[in-house]
This record gives sequence, C-alpha cells and structure tokens, in this order.
Amino acid sequence: MRRSLTLFLLALACHTFAGGERWPVGARFAGMGYASLTLVDLWNVRGNQAGLAGLEKPVAGAYYQQHWLSGDLAMQGLAFALPVGKGCFAVNGSSFGSPALYNEQQFGLAYAMQLSEQVRVGVQVDHVGIRFGENYGSTRTITAQAGLQAKLNEHLWIGAHLYNPNRAKLGGPYDEPVPTVFGAGLGYTFSEQVLLCAQVDKDIDRGEQYRVGLEYRPAKALFVRTGVSTGPVQAHFGAGLRLKQVDLDLAVAARSQLGITPMVNLNYRFE
Repeated sequence: MRRSLTLFLLALACHTFAGGERWPVGARFAGMGYASLTLVDLWNVRGNQAGLAGLEKPVAGAYYQQHWLSGDLAMQGLAFALPVGKGCFAVNGSSFGSPALYNEQQFGLAYAMQLSEQVRVGVQVDHVGIRFGENYGSTRTITAQAGLQAKLNEHLWIGAHLYNPNRAKLGGPYDEPVPTVFGAGLGYTFSEQVLLCAQVDKDIDRGEQYRVGLEYRPAKALFVRTGVSTGPVQAHFGAGLRLKQVDLDLAVAARSQLGITPMVNLNYRFE
C-alpha cells in the first residue's frame, strides 16, 4: 500500500515538475510563495542568479524538504557563494527522489555582477542527471540560466529570469525537452519591516504560474512570511531567525488533498 502511494505521488511530482525543471528551493522563498525574483539570498542559485550580486559576505547553506511528507520525494542540497569585488561566484548541488524509483541530481556554477547601484545580472550553467528506477537507464544534459534585477526607485525593484534558453533536451529513454521558463516580478519595500513580492512564471509549453508573498519583520532577529502560488494552488507559511552569523528558515507549502511540504534551510555567513 505504501509503495503504491509513493509511486502515485512520484508520478504526480514528475508530471508537476518535468525532468530537468528549475525546482524552487529555499525556505525563505517557500514561505513567500516562491515570489523571489527581486530578493538577495544565497538560494538565488535556484531562483534568480542576479540576486547573488547583492551578497556582501561569503555564505554557505544547506536545505531539506519533503514533498507531501514522503521520504521518497525528499529533496536536499548544498550551496556556497563567494563575493569577489563587484561580482559573486556560487556553486550548488542537489538531489531529489529515491535511487530505487526516480532520482534527479543537479550541479550548478553561477556568476553574478553588480553593474551599478541599480542593476544586477547573473548567469549559471547546470549539469542535470536523471535516473528512473534501476532498470530504465539514465540520462544527463547541460542547461543554462540568466537573470536581471533593477532598482526603479527607493522602494521598488523588478526582476526577470530565463531558464534553459538553450532548449536542452533529455536523451536516452526520455527523449523530451527540458522546460524553458521565463519569469518576471517585482518587490516593493513599504518599510524596514514589510516587503511585498509578486511574480509570474511562464513555461513555453504550459500556462502561467502566479506567485505573491509577504515578509514581515517584527523584530531584528525574527521574520514572519506568507504567500500563495498557483499551478496548482498552494498556501505558503514560513518564519526565519537571524542569530549573528546564522540564518535559520522554516516553511510549509499546503496543497489541498495531497497535504503539506515542509522545508528548512540553514545558512552561515562568514565574517
């Protein structure tokens, strides 16, 4: 019974996220409905690489999430970002699924640059490897990403991101293209305590996905977040603690009928 349920959830996850897709990660982003294109954060290695250029110190992090509380649908990864002058180098790696059923691994190398006080850009190259069970072989491909962030005024930033502009394809038994996705969004800072973000993502082969998120900072070390996303509709909630050099973020995404996806990430900022 448990194996049948796992296979059903796995099939659903593979339908929702095609092989090689830009899986959203990071508990801060998840708590805000993944409306993250204008944010500065280590986990822009899986969001908008332009945001890496806003980092001022080296940062290392780890994350873990379980789709619908299934261990066979768990995703985990590591990332490290190193600011150098006006630029920032970053590396990341992640793994999703179970080696016995479906497993997807991704490794990326990114570079972002601050062109001016108002403009940041970033690019990334990824190696994606997929294995479906023990008897169906494996495949791999190379994808690319590019992103932009621009400051329009004291309160408003806009962002844009393009995933897989090279139209990479999965070979072997899969023989299908990796999704190509364009996203655009904005972030409005009402005050030092309140940030509102919104974005739309468009896969060229699917409908639009809309995301809206809010981050509230009631105290210097505490963040409270909420948001909503579509395709399918999910409610998002999260919280974060900033303690000296350590950031701890927790989040949960709730989908009707299937349940919740909890997430956690821990970041360490080097002096």
